[in-house]
Parts: sequence; structure tokens; C-alpha cells
Amino acid sequence: MSKLVHTGSLDMGYARERTTKKSLRYRLWRRTHEVLEAIDEFCSNPPRDIIDLGTADGRMLDMVHQKYPDTRCAGVEYNQELVDFGKTNFPGLDISQGDIQSLDYPDNSFDVVIATAVIEHLPNPGKAMREVKRVLRAGGLLVLTAPDPFWEHIATMVGHLKDDQHNEVMNLVQLRDLAKTNGFVVLKSQKFMLSPVGMPFEFGFEKIIRSLRLNFLMANQLLVARC
Repeated sequence: MSKLVHTGSLDMGYARERTTKKSLRYRLWRRTHEVLEAIDEFCSNPPRDIIDLGTADGRMLDMVHQKYPDTRCAGVEYNQELVDFGKTNFPGLDISQGDIQSLDYPDNSFDVVIATAVIEHLPNPGKAMREVKRVLRAGGLLVLTAPDPFWEHIATMVGHLKDDQHNEVMNLVQLRDLAKTNGFVVLKSQKFMLSPVGMPFEFGFEKIIRSLRLNFLMANQLLVARC
């Protein structure tokens, strides 16, 4: 569910594929699952305000809104065509065009910031993290996902990704350091997504994989942090 700000900006072709291509449908569902699990685990009450950075066509944000119908759900997307699509198809969401490294929101506006498959596209991840901290209320939650560098390299080599899509793909240690350097307390960091298209009993298998310290087999990374 990658969403870009300055390079390789994804378009309506990608949005359409997420309704027809099995791997993209699965990745959207799985990342959304991780986001909702993190919110349930670390928010004692339903969030009042959630923002999805690099929201693309708004599909993930809409699923979050279905879980929290009384929550204000905002999204920021660089591609105007995707913004227009999201506004038309998900009128209950507050989607706007913008640069997530310079958010057009006041300080202390949100309880939760979602940033899935976006940090690797940014020319200045530190600046984006400082913006996240600025718009989060005290004790607010950041839920971030990013691809694993090794599997990202493999995907690029076999032609699943374009070479110019990403600026920097950080590993889990680097993501934790980025969060800590910018004033966050890391609550959870782990790998996930053993299969690119899903599989039976995937959560159980992934738990076993983690217990055996074979985390390198999983292609995505989750970071949950509090400001």
C-alpha cells in the first residue's frame, strides 16, 4: 500500500489494481489489520481523531472508520487524482491534498497517526517524524509500517517494484532509532507478513517464526510508538 510524496507517486491505476489484484488486496487488508490491532492494544479509549498519512485512495482509512464510526478520520495524499477519488467514494472521510512532511494541521490535533508503507518514499523521514509528533496530542500513538530492506531488494530485482520508487528503506533497528531520536517511546516493533498473498493460519505461523528467531522470513515491519 505504498504511497508517495515526492518520487514515484502512485496513481489511479494502482487504486484500481487494489480491487482486482490478489496481492494488493491482501497487503491492504493485512496492513489495516496491524493498524487496528495496534489501536486496540494501545488506546484505552476509542480515538477522537485519526489521520492517515499518504492515504492514497482512502481505502484503509475507510476500513478504520468503519471500526470507529464516531472518530474523525482525516487523510493526506499528494496525488490529487487519488484525493478526488477518495472524496467521491468515501464521503465520510476528511481527505486533503498535501505534503506529509509539512502538514496543514494545528499542533495537538490527533490521537493516532497512521503511516503505512510511506516512510520509505520520503526524502526527509526525520522531518516527517517531527511533523507527526507535532500534530499528535500528548500520549498520542504512531502506527507505522515499512517493507523489509532485504525483501524489498529482491522484489526490485525480479521486477515487482520500480528502482526509483523508494528513497531509503530502513530496517527495524533504524526505524526504532528514527522514532526515539524524534521523541517517541517505542511500544512495539516486529516483522509481519510471511506470505505476499496470505495463507491459512498465517498469524499462528508468524508467531512460531518469531519464537524461532526467523523473523527475516517476513517481508514487512511494524512500529508502534507513543509521543
